[in-house]
Amino acid sequence: MPETIQCDLLISGGLLLNTDTAELSPGSVAIKGDTIIAIEDVPSNYVPLRRIDASGLIVTPGIIDIHTHVAGSIRRPSPYVEDMMQDADTAGVHSGVTTVVDAGSCGITNIGGLVNHIIPNAKTRVLALLNVGSPGVNRIPEVTSALDIEHDAAVAAIQSRKDVIIGVKARMVSPGIAELGFDLPKAAKSIATEAGVRLMVHMGDTTGQSDQALNAAPRILAELLEEGDIVTHSFTAARGGLIADDKTLLPEAIDAQKRGVKFDIGVGGRNFSFDAAKRVLDGGLIPDTISSDVTLTSRYAGTAFSQMDSIGKVISLGFALEDALVMSCRKPAAVLGPEIERSLGCMAPGTHADLTLLRVHEGAFLFIDGDNNINHGPYALEPVSCIRAGQVMPIDYGPRPKGWLPESL
Repeated sequence: MPETIQCDLLISGGLLLNTDTAELSPGSVAIKGDTIIAIEDVPSNYVPLRRIDASGLIVTPGIIDIHTHVAGSIRRPSPYVEDMMQDADTAGVHSGVTTVVDAGSCGITNIGGLVNHIIPNAKTRVLALLNVGSPGVNRIPEVTSALDIEHDAAVAAIQSRKDVIIGVKARMVSPGIAELGFDLPKAAKSIATEAGVRLMVHMGDTTGQSDQALNAAPRILAELLEEGDIVTHSFTAARGGLIADDKTLLPEAIDAQKRGVKFDIGVGGRNFSFDAAKRVLDGGLIPDTISSDVTLTSRYAGTAFSQMDSIGKVISLGFALEDALVMSCRKPAAVLGPEIERSLGCMAPGTHADLTLLRVHEGAFLFIDGDNNINHGPYALEPVSCIRAGQVMPIDYGPRPKGWLPESL
């Protein structure tokens, strides 16, 4: 008789996502501590302390959202002023997301609050990109002139905590891009290069629609970005995004992706357009990752709502469910680097026990973009449970009046 193997948690009855093949198949997952110890056909001698029946659910590696704003309370000047950024666990484990990247909420003047207070107290795994603008989005605009960029201090801040500060974030928006032009992303890249981290560039001037943003876009793609750097807001309609004035995809974007530059969708409030998405896809560029760019405002007022809603939006454009899920776990893990890719974004013995359990609803769901245009999608995703480091996390009610699901026909 085989020896009994004690485990802490056994999840059975669901469909497991194979992130190598983008296929779903029945199987179980056994967890001990914070590590997966068996998967698929878990032997009967694995005896758990707790069981989860995942019948009717999809079990994925923990969902990863690489563009969020979760420095909640740092920007809020008093208890009587509404915050712009949300709580890390609201965007994270309570929404079925096990890892988030805060994309530039903080610059050198306030990154300490995120690193020393928010991250240690979050159940969600939180990583950060340092805003090239010293105040971060504690002040919008964060860059108005070259005086708002402090190279040496930014490099020192990153190098002091490279375990959690994994890159630099720069927004190509007015007045910064109108004032500095190509020197704005160039300054950000210089910081990232010296610190030995990646650069994430927000493409599309949502605040000014400047000629400088339009002129800088092809140069950023062709001359500045290197393998491992990230373009976010791939589906923006704003000037200075991936769509040229003639409404076609910039050819430099295809060349950049071939060089290893990564493209992220980053839904956000005004950074996602169904029309621009179709033009980008028709031009031959398939983004690597799906992210929400969710803030406290866009969680409830839209258009981001949540990472689950962002995945539904992308599926409404014709992406397969399985492919969209891989773009939300395995592919973002790969973007974040080899060490993270080895332990997150996949399910295998020895990997971190970060999992997301989803219920997929079928119907004709109404998804909106930044211009309030509507696309009909066949699926809406509802997070049912979230396992973070082997611990079961509660899911909250959801961002919409009726919970997690958008309206349907």
